[in-house]
Amino acid sequence: MTIFSANGCDIAFDDVGEGTPILLLHGFASTRIDNWSRTGWYGTLEKTGRRVIAMDWRGHGESSKFYDPADYSTDLMLNDARALLDHLDLEKCEVMGFSMGAGLALQLALQGGKRISRLVLAGVGSKMIEPSSHSHQMGAVFDAISADEISDPTVKGFRLYAEQLGQDLKAVGACARASREVPNVDDLIGVRAETLVVAGQRDDLAGDPMRLAEAIPGAKGELIPGADHMYLLTNGAFKGTVIDFLTGWL
Repeated sequence: MTIFSANGCDIAFDDVGEGTPILLLHGFASTRIDNWSRTGWYGTLEKTGRRVIAMDWRGHGESSKFYDPADYSTDLMLNDARALLDHLDLEKCEVMGFSMGAGLALQLALQGGKRISRLVLAGVGSKMIEPSSHSHQMGAVFDAISADEISDPTVKGFRLYAEQLGQDLKAVGACARASREVPNVDDLIGVRAETLVVAGQRDDLAGDPMRLAEAIPGAKGELIPGADHMYLLTNGAFKGTVIDFLTGWL
Protein backbone atom coordinates (compact mmCIF):
# COMPACT_ATOMS: atom_id res chain seq x y z
CA MET A 1 0.00 0.00 0.00
CA THR A 2 1.23 3.48 -0.94
CA ILE A 3 -0.19 6.89 -0.11
CA PHE A 4 0.16 10.08 -2.13
CA SER A 5 -1.34 13.49 -1.46
CA ALA A 6 -3.31 15.58 -3.94
CA ASN A 7 -5.99 18.24 -3.63
CA GLY A 8 -5.59 18.20 0.16
CA CYS A 9 -6.41 14.49 0.32
CA ASP A 10 -4.26 11.45 1.05
CA ILE A 11 -5.12 8.66 -1.37
CA ALA A 12 -4.20 5.06 -0.53
CA PHE A 13 -3.50 2.81 -3.49
CA ASP A 14 -1.89 -0.44 -4.59
CA ASP A 15 0.27 -0.77 -7.69
CA VAL A 16 1.15 -4.36 -8.59
CA GLY A 17 2.26 -6.25 -11.66
CA GLU A 18 3.61 -5.16 -15.01
CA GLY A 19 2.13 -4.52 -18.42
CA THR A 20 -0.97 -2.68 -19.58
CA PRO A 21 -2.13 -0.43 -16.71
CA ILE A 22 -5.69 -0.82 -15.45
CA LEU A 23 -7.22 1.42 -12.77
CA LEU A 24 -9.75 -0.25 -10.47
CA LEU A 25 -12.43 1.92 -8.82
CA HIS A 26 -14.38 0.36 -5.94
CA GLY A 27 -18.03 0.82 -5.01
CA PHE A 28 -19.71 2.90 -2.32
CA ALA A 29 -18.94 1.91 1.30
CA SER A 30 -16.30 -0.53 0.07
CA THR A 31 -12.50 -0.43 -0.26
CA ARG A 32 -9.91 -1.35 -2.85
CA ILE A 33 -9.00 -4.40 -0.76
CA ASP A 34 -12.52 -5.77 -0.36
CA ASN A 35 -13.69 -5.18 -3.93
CA TRP A 36 -10.53 -6.09 -5.81
CA SER A 37 -7.89 -7.88 -3.71
CA ARG A 38 -10.09 -10.16 -1.59
CA THR A 39 -12.06 -11.20 -4.69
CA GLY A 40 -8.91 -12.26 -6.56
CA TRP A 41 -8.93 -9.54 -9.20
CA TYR A 42 -5.33 -8.47 -8.63
CA GLY A 43 -3.97 -11.90 -9.51
CA THR A 44 -6.49 -12.51 -12.29
CA LEU A 45 -5.56 -9.29 -14.08
CA GLU A 46 -1.82 -9.76 -13.51
CA LYS A 47 -2.06 -13.10 -15.32
CA THR A 48 -3.33 -11.24 -18.41
CA GLY A 49 -0.20 -9.06 -18.46
CA ARG A 50 -1.63 -6.08 -16.63
CA ARG A 51 -0.31 -3.58 -14.12
CA VAL A 52 -3.06 -3.32 -11.51
CA ILE A 53 -3.67 0.02 -9.81
CA ALA A 54 -6.45 0.17 -7.20
CA MET A 55 -7.27 3.19 -5.06
CA ASP A 56 -9.44 3.91 -2.04
CA TRP A 57 -11.86 6.75 -2.72
CA ARG A 58 -11.72 9.65 -0.26
CA GLY A 59 -13.77 8.82 2.83
CA HIS A 60 -13.18 5.09 2.33
CA GLY A 61 -10.60 2.55 3.43
CA GLU A 62 -7.21 4.06 4.15
CA SER A 63 -7.71 7.36 2.32
CA SER A 64 -8.47 10.70 4.02
CA LYS A 65 -11.83 11.16 5.72
CA PHE A 66 -14.01 14.25 5.34
CA TYR A 67 -17.36 14.99 6.96
CA ASP A 68 -18.88 17.61 4.67
CA PRO A 69 -20.84 16.26 1.66
CA ALA A 70 -19.30 19.06 -0.42
CA ASP A 71 -15.96 17.25 -0.10
CA TYR A 72 -17.37 14.33 -2.09
CA SER A 73 -18.50 16.11 -5.23
CA THR A 74 -18.08 14.29 -8.52
CA ASP A 75 -15.41 16.76 -9.61
CA LEU A 76 -13.32 16.30 -6.46
CA MET A 77 -13.48 12.52 -6.66
CA LEU A 78 -12.59 12.50 -10.34
CA ASN A 79 -9.72 14.88 -9.62
CA ASP A 80 -8.36 12.35 -7.13
CA ALA A 81 -8.39 9.61 -9.78
CA ARG A 82 -6.79 11.83 -12.40
CA ALA A 83 -4.17 12.97 -9.88
CA LEU A 84 -3.24 9.34 -9.26
CA LEU A 85 -2.82 8.69 -12.99
CA ASP A 86 -0.68 11.83 -13.27
CA HIS A 87 1.34 10.80 -10.20
CA LEU A 88 2.11 7.48 -11.90
CA ASP A 89 2.85 9.20 -15.26
CA LEU A 90 0.15 7.20 -17.01
CA GLU A 91 -0.92 8.88 -20.23
CA LYS A 92 -3.25 6.02 -21.14
CA CYS A 93 -4.88 3.16 -19.22
CA GLU A 94 -7.86 0.87 -18.92
CA VAL A 95 -10.43 1.46 -16.17
CA MET A 96 -12.81 -0.91 -14.40
CA GLY A 97 -15.32 0.46 -11.91
CA PHE A 98 -17.94 -1.25 -9.79
CA SER A 99 -21.25 0.34 -8.74
CA MET A 100 -20.46 3.92 -7.57
CA GLY A 101 -16.98 3.37 -9.00
CA ALA A 102 -18.53 2.52 -12.36
CA GLY A 103 -20.49 5.77 -12.40
CA LEU A 104 -17.33 7.73 -11.68
CA ALA A 105 -15.40 5.65 -14.23
CA LEU A 106 -17.94 6.62 -16.88
CA GLN A 107 -17.55 10.31 -16.02
CA LEU A 108 -13.76 9.87 -16.10
CA ALA A 109 -14.01 8.40 -19.60
CA LEU A 110 -16.32 11.19 -20.76
CA GLN A 111 -13.86 13.83 -19.58
CA GLY A 112 -10.66 11.95 -20.37
CA GLY A 113 -11.11 11.40 -24.08
CA LYS A 114 -8.60 8.89 -25.43
CA ARG A 115 -6.73 8.62 -22.11
CA ILE A 116 -9.06 5.73 -21.25
CA SER A 117 -8.56 2.92 -23.78
CA ARG A 118 -10.95 0.29 -22.39
CA LEU A 119 -13.75 0.78 -19.88
CA VAL A 120 -15.57 -1.85 -17.80
CA LEU A 121 -18.73 -0.63 -16.05
CA ALA A 122 -19.71 -3.35 -13.57
CA GLY A 123 -22.81 -3.56 -11.39
CA VAL A 124 -24.61 -0.81 -13.29
CA GLY A 125 -27.23 -0.55 -15.99
CA SER A 126 -30.21 1.54 -16.99
CA LYS A 127 -30.74 2.86 -13.44
CA MET A 128 -27.50 4.82 -13.74
CA ILE A 129 -29.37 7.28 -15.91
CA GLU A 130 -32.56 7.20 -13.82
CA PRO A 131 -33.32 8.75 -10.40
CA SER A 132 -32.46 6.44 -7.49
CA SER A 133 -35.21 5.50 -5.07
CA HIS A 134 -32.63 5.01 -2.31
CA SER A 135 -30.47 8.11 -2.74
CA HIS A 136 -32.47 10.24 -0.29
CA GLN A 137 -32.27 7.54 2.40
CA MET A 138 -28.67 6.44 2.11
CA GLY A 139 -26.95 9.24 4.02
CA ALA A 140 -29.31 9.04 6.98
CA VAL A 141 -28.70 5.34 7.61
CA PHE A 142 -25.15 6.09 8.70
CA ASP A 143 -26.47 8.38 11.44
CA ALA A 144 -28.58 5.64 13.01
CA ILE A 145 -27.31 4.39 16.36
CA SER A 146 -27.79 0.82 15.22
CA ALA A 147 -28.52 -0.95 11.94
CA ASP A 148 -31.53 -2.46 13.73
CA GLU A 149 -33.25 0.92 13.39
CA ILE A 150 -33.18 0.70 9.58
CA SER A 151 -36.19 -0.89 7.88
CA ASP A 152 -35.19 -0.69 4.19
CA PRO A 153 -33.26 -3.91 3.48
CA THR A 154 -31.11 -2.41 0.72
CA VAL A 155 -29.82 0.59 2.64
CA LYS A 156 -29.52 -1.51 5.80
CA GLY A 157 -27.27 -3.84 3.83
CA PHE A 158 -24.93 -0.98 2.97
CA ARG A 159 -24.77 0.07 6.63
CA LEU A 160 -23.93 -3.46 7.78
CA TYR A 161 -21.35 -3.82 5.02
CA ALA A 162 -19.63 -0.57 6.02
CA GLU A 163 -19.59 -1.67 9.65
CA GLN A 164 -18.10 -5.03 8.70
CA LEU A 165 -15.25 -3.28 6.90
CA GLY A 166 -14.61 -0.93 9.83
CA GLN A 167 -15.42 2.16 7.80
CA ASP A 168 -15.72 5.64 9.28
CA LEU A 169 -19.54 5.80 9.19
CA LYS A 170 -19.66 9.59 9.43
CA ALA A 171 -17.38 9.95 6.41
CA VAL A 172 -19.26 7.34 4.37
CA GLY A 173 -22.53 9.05 5.28
CA ALA A 174 -21.18 12.38 4.04
CA CYS A 175 -20.22 10.72 0.76
CA ALA A 176 -23.74 9.30 0.45
CA ARG A 177 -25.24 12.77 0.89
CA ALA A 178 -23.07 14.36 -1.79
CA SER A 179 -24.67 15.61 -4.96
CA ARG A 180 -23.64 13.09 -7.59
CA GLU A 181 -23.77 14.06 -11.26
CA VAL A 182 -25.79 11.68 -13.40
CA PRO A 183 -24.62 11.40 -17.01
CA ASN A 184 -26.97 12.77 -19.60
CA VAL A 185 -27.94 10.07 -22.10
CA ASP A 186 -27.16 12.42 -24.98
CA ASP A 187 -23.66 13.00 -23.61
CA LEU A 188 -22.76 9.30 -23.65
CA ILE A 189 -22.00 9.54 -27.36
CA GLY A 190 -18.79 11.24 -26.19
CA VAL A 191 -17.32 8.05 -24.69
CA ARG A 192 -14.26 7.14 -26.78
CA ALA A 193 -13.17 4.03 -24.89
CA GLU A 194 -14.09 0.48 -25.87
CA THR A 195 -16.77 -0.22 -23.28
CA LEU A 196 -18.34 -3.21 -21.55
CA VAL A 197 -21.42 -2.77 -19.36
CA VAL A 198 -22.12 -5.82 -17.20
CA ALA A 199 -24.50 -6.56 -14.35
CA GLY A 200 -26.10 -9.53 -12.63
CA GLN A 201 -29.52 -10.84 -13.66
CA ARG A 202 -30.71 -10.46 -10.05
CA ASP A 203 -29.20 -7.00 -9.52
CA ASP A 204 -32.13 -4.74 -8.64
CA LEU A 205 -29.80 -1.78 -8.04
CA ALA A 206 -28.31 -1.79 -11.54
CA GLY A 207 -31.15 -2.22 -13.99
CA ASP A 208 -30.64 -3.45 -17.53
CA PRO A 209 -26.98 -3.25 -18.67
CA MET A 210 -28.09 -3.59 -22.30
CA ARG A 211 -30.00 -0.31 -22.19
CA LEU A 212 -27.01 1.59 -20.86
CA ALA A 213 -24.71 -0.07 -23.41
CA GLU A 214 -27.02 0.97 -26.22
CA ALA A 215 -26.43 4.62 -25.33
CA ILE A 216 -22.61 4.31 -25.55
CA PRO A 217 -21.09 4.05 -29.04
CA GLY A 218 -19.96 0.51 -29.79
CA ALA A 219 -20.45 -0.67 -26.20
CA LYS A 220 -21.18 -4.29 -25.35
CA GLY A 221 -23.77 -5.21 -22.73
CA GLU A 222 -23.74 -8.47 -20.79
CA LEU A 223 -26.16 -9.92 -18.22
CA ILE A 224 -24.71 -12.51 -15.84
CA PRO A 225 -27.30 -15.23 -15.05
CA GLY A 226 -28.15 -15.71 -11.38
CA ALA A 227 -25.77 -13.01 -10.11
CA ASP A 228 -26.84 -10.21 -7.75
CA HIS A 229 -25.17 -6.90 -6.92
CA MET A 230 -23.10 -7.72 -3.84
CA TYR A 231 -21.54 -10.93 -5.14
CA LEU A 232 -20.98 -9.98 -8.78
CA LEU A 233 -17.23 -9.45 -8.41
CA THR A 234 -16.66 -13.04 -7.24
CA ASN A 235 -18.86 -14.60 -9.93
CA GLY A 236 -16.91 -16.85 -12.30
CA ALA A 237 -19.02 -16.00 -15.34
CA PHE A 238 -18.53 -12.29 -14.65
CA LYS A 239 -14.75 -12.73 -14.39
CA GLY A 240 -14.69 -14.69 -17.63
CA THR A 241 -16.73 -12.04 -19.44
CA VAL A 242 -14.46 -9.21 -18.27
CA ILE A 243 -11.26 -11.06 -19.16
CA ASP A 244 -12.65 -11.96 -22.60
CA PHE A 245 -13.41 -8.29 -23.15
CA LEU A 246 -10.03 -7.02 -21.97
CA THR A 247 -8.13 -9.58 -24.03
CA GLY A 248 -10.15 -8.98 -27.16
CA TRP A 249 -12.19 -12.19 -27.30
CA LEU A 250 -15.58 -10.66 -26.53
